[in-house]
Amino acid sequence: MPLRFLFDEHVSKPACHVLRERGVDVLHVLDVGLGRAPDSDVLAWAAAEGRIVVTRNYRDFATLIEAYTAHGWSFPGVLFLPVSLSQADVGAHVRAIEEWSAIQAAADPEGVDAGQSPITNSFAWLTAA
Repeated sequence: MPLRFLFDEHVSKPACHVLRERGVDVLHVLDVGLGRAPDSDVLAWAAAEGRIVVTRNYRDFATLIEAYTAHGWSFPGVLFLPVSLSQADVGAHVRAIEEWSAIQAAADPEGVDAGQSPITNSFAWLTAA
């Protein structure tokens, strides 16, 4: 099972379509009825479904990561997009996810192939390519 992602509300929904066409397991919060849901609900849903959250909302998700860590709750991870990356730049969103995934697969191909998140209970920053 490859890595699985959940795009937050302010991440490009069209990029989900492109990534899905390329074989990436990605959903958007709008696809699963979480549009305008509190960030805590988004992270809880992603954790239950084994999906890495992709967001540009560092302020709120950093606080949630701290809370999850303090309580010992597990989650697959959070990837932060820089706010400098325009939500309208579909290509940049696609490249950021594909490049990050490729780096993870090169570092631990067996883990990624098994769907193990390399950032479990943590976070990382995506680069705007």
